[in-house]
Amino acid sequence: MPAQMPLEEAKARYDDIKKLEGFLPPSASRYLTVEAIQYMSPDAQSSYGLAYLRTKAKVDNKFGLLDDDVTNEIVTNLRRELVPFAKINEYENKLRHDVRGLVRASQDILSDKASSLFYIPSTSYDVINSAQSMALRDFTYEALLPADIKLMRHLIKKAGNHKETVMMGRTHKQHAETTTAGHFFCEMLEGIAPPSLKVMESADDLRAKNSGFVGNNAGRKLLAEARGVNLDYWKYNEKFSELLGLKLDRMTGQTVHQHYYSDYFTRLASMCGGIANFAENVRNYQMTEIGEMAEQTLPGQVGSSTGSHKRNPINCENIAGGQWRHMKSETMKVLEDSITDFQRDLRDSSNKRYYLFGLCNTALYMVQKGSEIAEKMTVRKEKMAQNMGITKGLICAEPLQIYLQDWASRNSADFIDTHEHVRKLTETAVEKNAQFSEVLEKDEFVQKALKDASDNVKKMIFEPEHYIGTTVSDVEDCISRCESTISVMEDAIDKHKKFVYV
Repeated sequence: MPAQMPLEEAKARYDDIKKLEGFLPPSASRYLTVEAIQYMSPDAQSSYGLAYLRTKAKVDNKFGLLDDDVTNEIVTNLRRELVPFAKINEYENKLRHDVRGLVRASQDILSDKASSLFYIPSTSYDVINSAQSMALRDFTYEALLPADIKLMRHLIKKAGNHKETVMMGRTHKQHAETTTAGHFFCEMLEGIAPPSLKVMESADDLRAKNSGFVGNNAGRKLLAEARGVNLDYWKYNEKFSELLGLKLDRMTGQTVHQHYYSDYFTRLASMCGGIANFAENVRNYQMTEIGEMAEQTLPGQVGSSTGSHKRNPINCENIAGGQWRHMKSETMKVLEDSITDFQRDLRDSSNKRYYLFGLCNTALYMVQKGSEIAEKMTVRKEKMAQNMGITKGLICAEPLQIYLQDWASRNSADFIDTHEHVRKLTETAVEKNAQFSEVLEKDEFVQKALKDASDNVKKMIFEPEHYIGTTVSDVEDCISRCESTISVMEDAIDKHKKFVYV
């Protein structure tokens, strides 16, 4: 389904906003995405509201609640081009009610008969919640997931290219044992791909509502009685939700249950957390003292107002800093809407205006910037190889300790704590500022045990590039699984493209 606002028009509005950047908060200008305007702007939301009204008219007609001529008039005329947001907003400012502004602007172009019938017996949040669910579903399939797939493909490519590129693995920011750059990229992929699939599942579970003022279908039952129609309410609502491409929230007050939105946005935050983790790691790898990876530096880019030598990871810090922090705080607003007094109150109204646009825009911005980082970043193999040697062989401690513990279990009647033995040897090496191998050569227990070790075992202990376990096959397996995830997402996107609103 094409976006409610065509891309070219959204780009034009985006350019208009950029011209006012000096007068607007950063969230409304610097970090704005075109797609957020297309799907989540007030203009787009009003257009989705019109789609709800057209759909309701079509279903009312099918079940005998609306005549053919009125139905055709509503379906033909209630469109964004004929009921512009400027007119809706003008009425809202006078009436102090958003949906009533939509109704009045629609009545301006409808006949008296259609004006009387096109909205009743709906309530505001039949329109608003259904429109929000439509917008989120379309945004997910048409903007977010395609950008997400692009990010994942860049990470897959990096992982495949570097599945055998040996580097230090670190825990607690200290050298632990060797891994590969490909394994790192797959670690990042696994923080993004599964949550992305969950976001898609949550989008599929978003709900429509059409049950009236307090959710009891009383207004629709009155209309059916007045027209002498024996109405099957569940069949009516099933047809309604089918035409909107959504599931139905079958037992509501005035609003769709918040947990459908909470589920969507918390999963969106989880996915973005994976992107923030990727950005933070690249930022750390770009440290002068490490220097193993780096975000692309554009020609002429300045890293400091004073230090002309600096090259800052600006996109990484943008994602892991302001964008991720904004995502976290806005997600808390979603959870606050879990509470409503009785069938509905207004506490969620302005709240949703903030986070529906804000979270979608922030998520897409993070995905787009993350994709840019993944595509253009540098992997410095020579620095990775150099860094493996800076501990003077201490990274051999783990494989040595494992081998010694096994050897002792087979060659000694008493328990020998080889972890403690190796720990003391590492302390000696550090105190003497010596190569670990030099200390080991003087240790009788170690030398005795190593006489029984095969050449392959010795390589795994003393040549870190051979101590990478199942890294290469793990990378290949991860790539295969992520490709399958992408395939599922692409099939769902293709299916979504075939759907058209009334």
